[in-house]
Amino acid sequence: MFIEQSAERIRLVRALFVLAGLLPCAALVTFAVWWNSARHVTAIERECAVALGMPVEIGRIEHLRPGALRLEGVTVRADTGELILQMPTVDVESSATEIRLATGRLECTPRAVAFLTQQAGGWLGQPERFSKALVIDVSELAWRLDDSMQPPSPPAGRSAGIHAECVSVAGVRAVRVRREPQTTDEIRVQSTIVAAADAANAAAGLATNARRLDVQGVIDEPLPAAIVAALAQLPVTAGLTPGSEALVRGRITAVFGTGGWSGDCAGALERIDLATCTANATQRLTGEADVTISSLRFDRGRLVDCDANCSATAGRVSQAFLNAIAGVLGCRAGPAFRSLASDQIRSYDDLACRIRIDGRGLTIRAPGDRAGVVMRSQGLALLEEPAEPVPTERLAWLFSPPGRVPVPASDESAWLLSWLPISGQNGTSSGGLPSAAGVRPLPPRAERPASREEF
Repeated sequence: MFIEQSAERIRLVRALFVLAGLLPCAALVTFAVWWNSARHVTAIERECAVALGMPVEIGRIEHLRPGALRLEGVTVRADTGELILQMPTVDVESSATEIRLATGRLECTPRAVAFLTQQAGGWLGQPERFSKALVIDVSELAWRLDDSMQPPSPPAGRSAGIHAECVSVAGVRAVRVRREPQTTDEIRVQSTIVAAADAANAAAGLATNARRLDVQGVIDEPLPAAIVAALAQLPVTAGLTPGSEALVRGRITAVFGTGGWSGDCAGALERIDLATCTANATQRLTGEADVTISSLRFDRGRLVDCDANCSATAGRVSQAFLNAIAGVLGCRAGPAFRSLASDQIRSYDDLACRIRIDGRGLTIRAPGDRAGVVMRSQGLALLEEPAEPVPTERLAWLFSPPGRVPVPASDESAWLLSWLPISGQNGTSSGGLPSAAGVRPLPPRAERPASREEF
C-alpha cells in the first residue's frame, strides 16, 4: 500500500539529523584536533609566558579531565635564551579561585631559585596580576649549582620534595614553603598593606600606603650557600663567594618596612673555600673555614651587633694578608709572624677566633684554650688577638685596592660599608678613620704581591 510522504517533513528530519548528530560530532572532532594541534600548544605557551614574564616551551599537552592538564617537556628560558627551569611533566589543575601545580622532579640552580623567588615576590606584591591562590607540589627536588655538578643525594629514608602555598585572606597575602614530608624546615613570608596613617608614624612624610613583609625561616638541613644567597637575593660580589661546597643552616626572623630590613638570625656557614672566597681579592689565603653565628641583629638595613665564631683548617696565606690583618684589624704579631727566609707565602696550622661587632666596633678574641693566639704556624703564633676593638669600617679596608686604603673603592668594600654599623663611639670617627690613640698605623704595601701560581 502506498504511504504518502511529505517533502517538508523529510527536510525537517534531515535538518534535525544534521543539527543533532553531524554538527556536534564535527564540533567534537574539530575541538579534539585543536587540542592536539601545535596552535593549541602555542596558545598555552603564550598564556604561561604572560603569567611568568619569560618565554615558555611545552612539548606536548594532555587533557586529563575538565580543568586539568598535563604539560610534558616544559622549559622556561630567560629572554637571552638561558635555561631557567626544565621539568619532564607538570600537572595543572585550575578552578575559579585556585591553581594547583604538581611535578615529579625539579632540578634547581641558583638562577632558578632567584627566578622563583622573584615570582613569589610578584605574587605577594601584585594582587591584580595574581588573583588566584597557588599550590605547588614537587615530589623530588635536587640542587644543581652548575651544569658539571651532580646534585647531592637526599638523606636516606627521606624524599627531597617541597610543598608551597600562596594564599590570600582579607587582603593579607602569604607564601609558605616547607619540605615534604613535613619537617621543621620552613619559610613563611607575609605581605600586609600598611595604611598611610600608620606608615606616617613609622616614617614621616609618607603619603601613600606601604607594604610590610614579615619573614620567618628555618633551615635545619643544610642547603648550598649559593642557593640560600639566591633565595635571599643577596648581591653577587666578586671575591666573596664561599665556594661550591659551602653549606648554610640557621633561623631568621625579619621585617621589611619603610626603613629597610630589621630582624635577627642565627646559624652556621660551613665548608667555606677560602681560596674561592678570596680569589679576586687583593690578599689571598687557602683552607676550609666554618662560621657559626650565635646571634646577629640588624635594623633598617644595617648591622647592629653580631657574635660569631670562626675557624679554619690548615692552608696558606700571603705575608701581605698577615700584614693587612695586623695593621688594619689590630691583631698583634706573634713569634712566627715573619719567616726567617722572608717567604711571601706562609703556611698555617689553623685559625680560630670569636668576632664581636657592636657599638664599640670590631672585637676579635681567641678561644680560651689558645692563650690569645688567633692563627698558628708549626705550633707557633702567627697572629694574636688585638688589644682593643677597632672601627668596623676596617673590615672594608681589607678589600680595598692598593693605594686606596683610607677610602675603600671596590665592589666588595662598597657592599660591606652599605650594611656595616657606622662607628662613632670610643674614639672612632663616622668616616671610619682611626683616632690617634690605640690604633696601629697601616703597614706599607711594599711587599711583592703573591702570584696565583704560588697558591
